[in-house]
Amino acid sequence: MSTDTLEDTQTTPLNSGALNQQQITATDLPQEHLRQTGRTANGAVNTNALSHEIGLVSLGTNLDSRYIGPSSGYFLARVMLTSKSRAASPPTRDPNFSIRLVEAAHGSLGLPRKEMAEELCDAFFELVHPQYPVLHRPTFIATLNKLYEQGDQDPVSSFQVYMVLAISCRLKSGLPGESYCMSALKYFDRLNVENSLQGLQCLILLTLFAMHSPSVRLNVWYLNYQCIAAVLDLGLQRDITTRSGISLLEQEMRTRIFWVVFTLDRTIATMMGRPIGLRDEACELRLPEGLDDASLMSTSNAQHSTSDSPYNPIAYSVHLFRLARINSEIKYVANSIVRHAPAYAYPAVINIYEWQRGVLQQLDQWANEIPVGDETQALHMKLICRQRYHSLRMVLLRPSPAIPKPTNEALEQCYHSAQECIRTFDKLYRSNLLVYSWTTFYSLALSTLTLFYCIKTVAKIAQDTDVPTLMSDLSISSSILSATGEHWSGAKRCRDILDDLGRSTVRQLFESSRQPVSPEAQRRRTRSTVVADQRNPSTSLLSDNDTVTPALMDVHPETEGAFEVPLNLFDDFLSTVSFADYLSGNEANVDVMMQSLFDDFGSAESNFG
Repeated sequence: MSTDTLEDTQTTPLNSGALNQQQITATDLPQEHLRQTGRTANGAVNTNALSHEIGLVSLGTNLDSRYIGPSSGYFLARVMLTSKSRAASPPTRDPNFSIRLVEAAHGSLGLPRKEMAEELCDAFFELVHPQYPVLHRPTFIATLNKLYEQGDQDPVSSFQVYMVLAISCRLKSGLPGESYCMSALKYFDRLNVENSLQGLQCLILLTLFAMHSPSVRLNVWYLNYQCIAAVLDLGLQRDITTRSGISLLEQEMRTRIFWVVFTLDRTIATMMGRPIGLRDEACELRLPEGLDDASLMSTSNAQHSTSDSPYNPIAYSVHLFRLARINSEIKYVANSIVRHAPAYAYPAVINIYEWQRGVLQQLDQWANEIPVGDETQALHMKLICRQRYHSLRMVLLRPSPAIPKPTNEALEQCYHSAQECIRTFDKLYRSNLLVYSWTTFYSLALSTLTLFYCIKTVAKIAQDTDVPTLMSDLSISSSILSATGEHWSGAKRCRDILDDLGRSTVRQLFESSRQPVSPEAQRRRTRSTVVADQRNPSTSLLSDNDTVTPALMDVHPETEGAFEVPLNLFDDFLSTVSFADYLSGNEANVDVMMQSLFDDFGSAESNFG
């Protein structure tokens, strides 16, 4: 048994409803319970234990609490939010909400005009498919044309076309993606999802739509394991090549689909803090050849030529697959709770800090090798790669079961990656390339929370922080979370909590500064926000090495979503207050924060029989 199979299995006995531990005092609990929960007898909190403390989060009425583990960032939410006593109502749903798989205002829809369908499919293959190359584009386009020329085809073709349309509609506001998903699901019971490559493609498309739409009553965690089961059943984890008699197209599609499931598994497991399902040592891990789709149409296996186009999306796909392998190592080593697993499970790490530095070097080398290109699609994928790079650096550098107390140097690097992650989202946002998926929502919220954690934890970071620049980053986060809230209701709840935390942090930085602030400057800062062109998609993009230069202007105090410095004093984050002092406070905001992140992501329906 490996260390990761035991990840996050030591559970703290919590009530199955929303977390409400403050009703029980530490002195009422046995010593074994205090040891498990990380509390001392006087009620103080052991932050070493909390760095891998589990979280059971209630995601709705009449639902058992769901498990959220260490790599999800639950520890950061505990540290930064438990002292906040702001009342927050749990998310509510209409009591008459249907248990249908998809909630669509207009019901199922037929095919749109062919011109619109082609435009939507182009958006899918330009923005989503390079990250998850599950289809062969020429084959799909031929299927689309045949569907328009001859009407309904076989269930696989119809399902795939409608599901691609559904995902594409989520990339453009105001289009009925859920309605096309409902149309696709009419064919689902006629698919062979367990025993065919085409069926697995359909299952992956459904998973991708669930990650892009809060209106789908599907549990992505269970969908992920359905995909893993199909991968193993089809033998995609083995290195079966053209030497076995299959075509080059089939070889590469088998390999690509395996890596899509492999990557999704690591992404979902990391964000939810749960064990990896498809283990590296059970797979032969042969990467795709890197050929573009046109080259795969060749019947000759001897000649592998790529297109003359300077932009090859599969090059970015393969590069992201390499990142998924680094993600695996971080999950196995840093996020495994049981540190004394059998020797055969995974080689022992003698010096955890040397290991961390080695993985950082791997990540930096990976970032330096991101493919280049000048086209809009290449720019989008370059930014996606940069965002994934900084997100994974934060997972490695922030507190984990293996490193419960990171060094100041590590947290300084973590802070830098949090900044860059937020600014990369801003570049995507202003270039109209931001996709409002659940991963976007999660990554942005955790990046912002990481900023606060690092400022609070490392005095040097707080001293060196340029407050106007911090306010600019927080305004970016607040603005994008507001926009994301039009798709994911939890984003606005997260925004409100993070805005409160941000105001406290900025106030503390102002008060701890030795430079006197004039009353007039204070009034200006009180009403400051980032200028409107940060919301303007026509604004030119920053280069990777550029820093955000905040421009401040007066706005009306009642402007919703504007990041302001409050007039009243906040003492939550004074430098004299330790984590143990405020960890034992009100936990309502922790619950709301984690509910907001996972509420729409872990719905109840998951049985595919």
